[in-house]
Amino acid sequence: MVPEPPFVTPLAPWQTAWPAGLALLLALWGAWGLRRELRPSRWLWAVLVLALVVRCLWIPVWEHEFDGHEADYLDLLLGHRELTRGGTLLVPVMQWLVWGLGKVLPQPQVLVGVALVGGLVGIGAWVGVLGRLVSPRVGLFAGGVLALWGTHAFWSSSAYHVIHPQALGAVALWALVVLVQGGPPRAAAALAGGAAALAVAFRPELALLVLVGLPWLALHLPGRVRRWLPPLLLGAALGVAAVALVLWPGEVPGAGERGLSWTANRWLFAYFAPFGSPALLLVPGLGLLLGLRTRPRVFGPLLVLVIAVHGVAATFDDYGFRHALTALPALAAGLGLLSTVRWGWPVLVAAGLLLAHQTQDVATRYYASEDDFAASLDPALPAWPLAALERCALICEDGRVLPAERQRSHFNLLDPEEAEELRQQTGCLLWLVGFQDHRWSSRAVQARVLRLAHLYELQPRGVVNVPDTGYVGLLLEVGSRRPGTAPDRSGVDPHAGRP
Repeated sequence: MVPEPPFVTPLAPWQTAWPAGLALLLALWGAWGLRRELRPSRWLWAVLVLALVVRCLWIPVWEHEFDGHEADYLDLLLGHRELTRGGTLLVPVMQWLVWGLGKVLPQPQVLVGVALVGGLVGIGAWVGVLGRLVSPRVGLFAGGVLALWGTHAFWSSSAYHVIHPQALGAVALWALVVLVQGGPPRAAAALAGGAAALAVAFRPELALLVLVGLPWLALHLPGRVRRWLPPLLLGAALGVAAVALVLWPGEVPGAGERGLSWTANRWLFAYFAPFGSPALLLVPGLGLLLGLRTRPRVFGPLLVLVIAVHGVAATFDDYGFRHALTALPALAAGLGLLSTVRWGWPVLVAAGLLLAHQTQDVATRYYASEDDFAASLDPALPAWPLAALERCALICEDGRVLPAERQRSHFNLLDPEEAEELRQQTGCLLWLVGFQDHRWSSRAVQARVLRLAHLYELQPRGVVNVPDTGYVGLLLEVGSRRPGTAPDRSGVDPHAGRP
């Protein structure tokens, strides 16, 4: 008789959130001590006003919907669900923040408002970081780039825990720069440590910012170590505890699929849009290379951050814009540095036009409706009856087309062997793209569309309308896998490990 495993009592909500609570106190203590360092210039206010205009007027934020996991946070705000121990999808620190806001102002708009403030704080912090380390001009231009960047603008209106940790990570780096430049050591270290711990409590992958913070600290090592080291170590310990409680007793998201995900995503740069190809990445890359030559201590770690963010996120099977967001300030810093050289101005203008084009695309697709999606389709495409889809293996996740037990998602196409098995069942493989795949939303489904377009040759075949449901879908034929996007299994025994 096999003994039953011992019963483990689930952790209470406060037991997974206490490190973040202590980190918040540490950060607030530090922020109070640095209040004299907060002197926003008129130009910084101008950058923040630009950011607000982009996020509240250009992006149609009034059309925001609480989609996907955002809806879970909304239910918590309105008192329709209880606090839980949390995990990587509903992190403890975000749950407590939303729960607290619900006790004061239980209105859906407050969650969007907090995200907007987070986006502005992050921009302001990066302006301060680069203004202190390089020059005020570089900081302001980099802030202007972030203000205009559609990806940053979108997540600045999302109630999901994405922009909040980005802002906290930027604040942590700003406090660290204040420390190395001779600011109040205990307060600066407390804010840096507390904000960093809160950032990783929201999103553990924000620990990658240590690749920037540690070199800056080591290369500009301030004196009076005994005054600033303890608060930093305390923040690091709280961050480790927060991450451990978020991940335990489960696994890191994407575990078990790292190798397959890496081969699929390693050459996929679309999430750095509008610089979504190796050639276009050279636009901000020119600034980073200029920084390596003129200020290697500052721009060397920033370049490492960009590479590390892509390298780590590419091993995740659901890599998307929200992960690349961590690298955008480093790319913005490179663009900002181009403002200091004459030959950089044409490049900077071109980058501005690309950014404006991407922001317009985000604004057009921002929580776009099914009618908006239908209007975007090529009217020359033929109509396909629903019955005609039966003769091919079909990728579709909409219950108006297929019952739940017959639905397949894009994840079924990541492994080329699984995709080929589907194709061989009927001799053809089709993918039905719906409005969720088209629009920018917190579900981040559009990022998955970009991945499949990167992996496969796709050919539009027609438009599918399901009567009496309002469903409209773009039918794509999934062709051959693109070279270099599949794992090399040559020499591997397919029966290895099987009984």
